Amino acid sequence: MKALALFFFLLGQILLAEPSVLTDIQSSPTEEAPIPEEAPTSDIDTLFSGITSSSGLTLEFSNLPTRPYVGEIIALSVKLTPIDIASGTIEYTLQNEEGIRIFSDTPRRNVKEDGVYDTFYFLVQSSSVRFPDVTATLTSNGSTSETLTGSSLSATTLSPPTGFANVLADKFEVINYKTTPYNNQSNVVIFTVKALRCNINDFSLPNAIKQGFESKLSNVGESQMTYYVIIPNTEQTLSFSYFNLKKQRYEALSIPIIVDDDTVSTGQSDLSPTDARHTELKVGASVVVVLMLFGLFYWRRQKWYLYIAALPMFYIIFALLPNQNTCVKKDAPIYLLPIKNGTIFEMTLQEEHLETEKQVGDFIKVHLTNDKVGWVNKRDLCSN
Repeated sequence: MKALALFFFLLGQILLAEPSVLTDIQSSPTEEAPIPEEAPTSDIDTLFSGITSSSGLTLEFSNLPTRPYVGEIIALSVKLTPIDIASGTIEYTLQNEEGIRIFSDTPRRNVKEDGVYDTFYFLVQSSSVRFPDVTATLTSNGSTSETLTGSSLSATTLSPPTGFANVLADKFEVINYKTTPYNNQSNVVIFTVKALRCNINDFSLPNAIKQGFESKLSNVGESQMTYYVIIPNTEQTLSFSYFNLKKQRYEALSIPIIVDDDTVSTGQSDLSPTDARHTELKVGASVVVVLMLFGLFYWRRQKWYLYIAALPMFYIIFALLPNQNTCVKKDAPIYLLPIKNGTIFEMTLQEEHLETEKQVGDFIKVHLTNDKVGWVNKRDLCSN
């Protein structure tokens, strides 16, 4: 009986021990399972850490214009960080702008302690303006910023007075001018202008018989142009106005009409050539010098006075010689100014022999049969 009880006791112990044994066997892989899972996760993070991280190139607008005028050149600045990108080449993508057009493709860069400031310039063309969406790419490593979304605003449309020349500027200054007869009814006024922050290409005068650019240099900062306008010879002044952006008002300019019978300028750098009276004064002074030298010769009887007198005498003879005639081809253009791509105001109807005065570069000053004065290119002269 005791043996039977001992048997059942041992059997019960064995049965009670099996779950514990089974549990211990399963617990071992359960505890070791995180080890193989953690290892591959760490390897993947290390492998792709350089790709998933941010490029670090940030972009933001700086000092956006708030109240531009239609026709104004405005500055749009973007700030990039970090500052060490200034040594690399940055390419911009500008898109989705409205009511404005790019005026200068290349931005102006200013490197400061807090970032790199690149400024683009736009011309406002309508009252409804949307700035472009901007994206910057660093070409050295291909890093690209997030796209900076442009904002919208309204531009002010001017209500100009009569005589407005269609330009807005920080400064607009006439630095030289000249008026000469064009025909029996009209004069031609030629003037040079310097302007700051001005779209000088839009310059136009109302009520002119004819007008146009002789030359122009349009820049974001300082622009310059040489302009001609033909007006009735009854006009005493040439008046017009522009809008001063700094003073926020219209300013009037006036050019006095002082007719010079000499030819039009010998170039845009000389719109006020020497008056013909200056030549007369030089000839008169030379005559006085010659007479004095002859008087000294008769008084002292020394021949070297005559030798010295020969110099002013040669000048007098040269200055008083009549102008030569030059043969000009048929259909030759007569230019208003002796500059490349100048304005053509007349064509020769046939081969003509015209009086010539002087030469400036490839152009020769000629007197036309209708009492006008112009310039002809040497290539349009007769070959024989």
